[in-house]
Amino acid sequence: MADAYLPLLADFALEPAEDAAITNALASDDPWGFASTDPAEVEALKSAKDKILSYHLQRHHDQCCYCRGNLHGAGPYMTDREHILPKGKAKFKPYSYALWNLAAACKRCNMQFKGQSEAFVIDTVDATKFEDGANYLFVHPNFDRWDDYLERVEVAKGGKRIVGFEFVSNDPKASYTHTFFNLKELVMNTFDNKQGALTQAETNELGKLVLDLAERYRQRAS
Repeated sequence: MADAYLPLLADFALEPAEDAAITNALASDDPWGFASTDPAEVEALKSAKDKILSYHLQRHHDQCCYCRGNLHGAGPYMTDREHILPKGKAKFKPYSYALWNLAAACKRCNMQFKGQSEAFVIDTVDATKFEDGANYLFVHPNFDRWDDYLERVEVAKGGKRIVGFEFVSNDPKASYTHTFFNLKELVMNTFDNKQGALTQAETNELGKLVLDLAERYRQRAS
């Protein structure tokens, strides 16, 4: 398995009680929805799920793994613990807690488009291929770097927004991801409308805003 992000999946660790709770959950008919009668185990499982989500958000810089929408501070009503191989399919239940099969996604991408689909998996039978990015038609949240295929451009000022997607690669995964999650639907430019198109001065101002923000965060990180 080639890990495309940091921190590495291999560096993720849980407490013994959390690992034990996951082991018991995987032995049940509904691993992810496992309802233990032991309060301590319930808490351990919740803690493990929270840590998994936090780790994946960190790997994707608080962005949806599919559309790159902002999830920073979004909370559970906007953010999903995403199972790439759907947990609702019996053959994929053993991977309910496999870190490579989990990610953080927005509700739109996960519930409206991804759901329980497995159409994006080339070979759904040979389990030896599940941890191979080449076995997925879309950009895999753990095995492929999203930025190697697509680029999301977003600028907002004064209630107006520009959102667009650019193809960085000719690889079929880029166009498949763009189509599968209907990213075209998210494209907008509220500066360019009948109420007044974006002037050159506004363009320059937005460009300066982006550069200023980038420099500010660069200084904080140094």
